[in-house]
Amino acid sequence: MNKSSHLAIPRNQQQNSSSEENRFAAIRAVTSFQLSRLMTRPRLAMGLAGAIFPAAVMFAVTRTAPIDRNMTVVMIYALIPEALCVLGLLVTMCPVVADELERGTWIHIAVRPGGRQSLLLGTFAAAVLWTGTVAFTALILTLLVAQPTQPVGLVVMFALLIGLSCIGRAALFALPAVILPKRALIASVGVALIVEYFAGLLPAVVNQITVSLRLRSLLVEWMEWRRELPIEMTLFVDNSSAPVQIISVCILVFVLLATAGFILNRRQFPPSVEN
Repeated sequence: MNKSSHLAIPRNQQQNSSSEENRFAAIRAVTSFQLSRLMTRPRLAMGLAGAIFPAAVMFAVTRTAPIDRNMTVVMIYALIPEALCVLGLLVTMCPVVADELERGTWIHIAVRPGGRQSLLLGTFAAAVLWTGTVAFTALILTLLVAQPTQPVGLVVMFALLIGLSCIGRAALFALPAVILPKRALIASVGVALIVEYFAGLLPAVVNQITVSLRLRSLLVEWMEWRRELPIEMTLFVDNSSAPVQIISVCILVFVLLATAGFILNRRQFPPSVEN
């Protein structure tokens, strides 16, 4: 009895370890596959255009009139972590389920252990990596055009903001992708406009669950603008410290992905749609 109990524990641990390894391998496989799909010429051309656009806007503005460092930072924030990251994630994260339905591969994903979760998390990782790479390239190009003072500090700050924007918005767009796969792009645009930009600007409790509030608050904190803000503008930022803002984004990402995974696991698609 004792021998069997002693032997059962290592076997269970070995099975759990093997299961976790298989799960991570599946997620890596999906990530690699989705990234390979994003490396086509049309997608690369679209990524290049997205990377050049903020620099082109900055060039046009600086050619018209010189701008100070603070205005440069505000423009970069609006163009890259807010606009470019959202647009990039709309075209990479939204088709997470719809593409598999159209290709008829959903039935094979659905019957594999952990297949749905691997599809969701692998696509999430690929969307974050691809969009983050495009956004960081755009950041470097824009800084080369603007040539602000202390550029290294701005690179570090905006790299963190880009990373948080990508993981936060990718998790947010995962919900429309699994709830309305055929209309995920339209639904995600509505979510971005209503939740992130409208609700995020409301001076109420609802803006506490938006990524945009956390990004604005981090920008104000790291640029040391808090004392210079007008009283009415303080309603649109959170007074918590930077670590609290980052942890809040991570918690929001976990909740959104867990909710999307739960819905995806319970979701049933009719065979006529799959075929």
